[in-house]
Amino acid sequence: MENQPNIPSIEQWITHIEALISTPIAPLPFDADLETKRAYISEFQDEFGCKRATDAPLLCRVLNVPQESTSDHTDLDTKLWQALVLDEDTWRGDITEDGGLVEPDAYAIEHRTLIELSALHALWHLNAQAKDPELNDRVDGLIDWHTRELQPDNGINRPWGAHAFICRSSEAADVQTKLDAMLHAQTLVNNCCVTLGRPDILSSIILYDSAQALRSTLTKSV
Repeated sequence: MENQPNIPSIEQWITHIEALISTPIAPLPFDADLETKRAYISEFQDEFGCKRATDAPLLCRVLNVPQESTSDHTDLDTKLWQALVLDEDTWRGDITEDGGLVEPDAYAIEHRTLIELSALHALWHLNAQAKDPELNDRVDGLIDWHTRELQPDNGINRPWGAHAFICRSSEAADVQTKLDAMLHAQTLVNNCCVTLGRPDILSSIILYDSAQALRSTLTKSV
């Protein structure tokens, strides 16, 4: 009998992620009042003084804060994140039927990888809400496309979409698909620890959201 690969369980991934981020996310105002949370979101910067258009909707989701304003940024990941927190359904026309989500020649490879992964992260959540079999197949196909076509370490060092690859490594029927997804997830999580020896604050918030997403899959399977 052929040896089966050792694929970490979703429970093991949750434990690993939560151990990695326990210190970096400690300052987040999870239990604060709404005004304090809004101030934190407004003032948020990473360790390098940078802010991105996706920071606010990500933090709104993580801190359970209604988003009050939107960005006019045109990148697909920003559109999908805003649609997620604003509970909009205008995003479906932006989802391609195969391949990646953005035009391959529209960005340098690092920025393209960032947008693709960030968009996948948000799309996974939108798919979980939509419960649409066709969209679910598209998300699975997109995850597999990532493992074939894009390296997760093209200079971004952000673990966007880690939960999508972890779930695929657990649920896919094909052994090679499981392995490819597992390795992609491992690389994403490991790479965000390279610069500081631990996940930076933004990566920690991304991983917190991924861990919550993984927990939701366990709840649904009970």
